[in-house]
Amino acid sequence: MAEERRDVVRLPLSWVYPGHRLAALRLEAGSYRAVELVHDSVDAAGARMMESLCFQHNGLVGCMSVLDLGEADPSKLEGKLRSLDGVMSITMVEGSPLGFAAHQGLIVEAAGTRSLLMTGRALLGMLLGAREFLGEDVGKALLYYMGYYSGREAAREHVELLGPGAAPNVNFSILRSHGYASSLEVLRSPDGSRYRIDVRDLVECDLLRGHRSGRTSHWMRGMIAGILTGAEGGDWDVEEVERVNDGSDKCAFEARRRVQGGQRSPA
Repeated sequence: MAEERRDVVRLPLSWVYPGHRLAALRLEAGSYRAVELVHDSVDAAGARMMESLCFQHNGLVGCMSVLDLGEADPSKLEGKLRSLDGVMSITMVEGSPLGFAAHQGLIVEAAGTRSLLMTGRALLGMLLGAREFLGEDVGKALLYYMGYYSGREAAREHVELLGPGAAPNVNFSILRSHGYASSLEVLRSPDGSRYRIDVRDLVECDLLRGHRSGRTSHWMRGMIAGILTGAEGGDWDVEEVERVNDGSDKCAFEARRRVQGGQRSPA
């Protein structure tokens, strides 16, 4: 079977691009056409736009970008960009851009709340540290309930914002868009009592491959249970039924609505 394509976006942080002349660029423009002109001018100057984040703000288009200057003169490039039609303001700062959020105190929000980035290495520390410090069984239970309560609160928030008809699928789409997985397919039984969730490149499975065997995705199991509880009510049992640790090309989960009086088990 041919290997599925896996695209990777690399954030251009200065400390992992040694030898490159990087600059942070902050732009306010009257239209996206002006933003396009800025990109074209950067290319024409021999620089490279490595990453951009654009957003609407006070009737203008705001963009935060990181450039690889190459041989371009930053002062000349900034002057040229400032003269373009539709550019309202532009600021270029050369050297050690730490990312979008760090430049000029920008706070990143998603769904109306603050959003953060975490590296896989830091997350692996959390996944393994809970087990190492508390023991395997207690550590797995802790990770399950961390996932459960975070998933439940996120689902409740999205129900308030979008209404119950948009959940829980909107929550699974958000998990994918935030980088938890490259694809996330959800099947719901006609009576709504069961779900099947197939996940490819699940971060928890990928990070724990080679560190733990068997069922590893306790955090994600808890998150699925919490999302379903917050979105649809009731309690849910979630089982990891396919695992990359066992040679599958994905991690798969089955969720069943628990009948009244049942006991939740994190195992």
